[in-house]
Amino acid sequence: MNRETKILIVGAGAFGTSTAYYLAQRGYTSIRVLDRYAPPSCEAASTDISKVIRSDYNEPLYVRLGVEAIKVWESSELYRGLYHVPGWVLSAKERSVPFVKGSIETSRRLGVQGIDEFSRDQVRERFPMINGPLDDWNINVWNPTAGWADSGEALRRLALAAQEKGVSFISGSSGYARRLIISEDGVHCNGVTTEDGTTHYADIVVLATGAWTPSFIDLQGQLIAKGHSVAHIQLSPSEQQHFASMPVLDNLELDYFFPPGPDGVFKLAHSKFLTNTTRDSNSGIQTSIPHTFHDHPADDLPLEIEQAMRRNLSRVLPDLAARPFSYTRLCWDADTPDRHFLITPHPTHKGLFLACGGSAHGFKFMPILGKYIADMLEGTLEEDIARVWRWRPGQEAGTNLAHSDPEVELASLTGWQGGRRRREEGQAGGTSSKI
Repeated sequence: MNRETKILIVGAGAFGTSTAYYLAQRGYTSIRVLDRYAPPSCEAASTDISKVIRSDYNEPLYVRLGVEAIKVWESSELYRGLYHVPGWVLSAKERSVPFVKGSIETSRRLGVQGIDEFSRDQVRERFPMINGPLDDWNINVWNPTAGWADSGEALRRLALAAQEKGVSFISGSSGYARRLIISEDGVHCNGVTTEDGTTHYADIVVLATGAWTPSFIDLQGQLIAKGHSVAHIQLSPSEQQHFASMPVLDNLELDYFFPPGPDGVFKLAHSKFLTNTTRDSNSGIQTSIPHTFHDHPADDLPLEIEQAMRRNLSRVLPDLAARPFSYTRLCWDADTPDRHFLITPHPTHKGLFLACGGSAHGFKFMPILGKYIADMLEGTLEEDIARVWRWRPGQEAGTNLAHSDPEVELASLTGWQGGRRRREEGQAGGTSSKI
């Protein structure tokens, strides 16, 4: 590519925005980013109040990238004040125990300091605010170097920095990509057409469309859109102080919990992933497609999921288990079978590249990820990394994976359709909507 190459990035989440930033930093002068929503895109998985930042993995590549990314989180003026390091406790019930053990071994081998295994009693002794029984927290690993970042604000700042370097962000119906523009011979991708019929032509098209990618283009089963349930609880000032020194807590088969931020909001998320299999009306592809509360504002979390989240709260922080949720969300990402990213040229359409497959762990690398995607576009990505992130249909699920429980179809669960509307109506009428 030369510096005047017309580059079109579809998707303004962590992958797309980081790519735009690094390309602009390298001197490329024609970069457009399309997204249905202005940055930080409200449907990007990254647009959240908190995401885990860590480097303990059972895969050496992500340990290496995690360590590199943390240095940027710590030192860059761009992310000042957004990165917090209370440490975290990584746990598992059964299926994910091998992943946790592998993470310990790999992290220690690669020099991550302070990793220690705690019993349930040691966790409670170290962190007195954790006063639940911790049943099914069967392995607990303390990592003092891990923390969390204000991810939505980080994404907003990165998009602004990219704009200041000359990147153009296009949102609304003219930024909502609906189909690729493919040459008559089927060889070249020349751009995309958006919801309002606008055609955006480019020399290079990068699909950074996250959970929407498998319904946008045929990926031969390499990605599946999965949603996980997120809820917030508003704490009082005294409660905020009580939980302020709490670490991030993550049981890979139950729930995970974040200490409250400056606004006193406590976040929890369920580890069971949901799918929503349907047919895309535009592409005709049948696959899991995100069902979001932004598009469906009357909907809410399935009753079965909320019940499970409250049970899991009672295992850890029982005083919060019956508290009302002040906010709920289905947060969608796209998983690969082996949880490695899909960052690669398309095998048949020249000019088309993929930068997706975050697999519920991509955000932490945002400060550096665009550098590697830019390397891929320029043909200079390290061979070992390119092999891992390559186009790979038929790839079998890897071993020792996190979040290895089978996902559940949203349609098989109850109470989510119109759930928010019913709750609000119940509150307005003075009745209880507890389950």
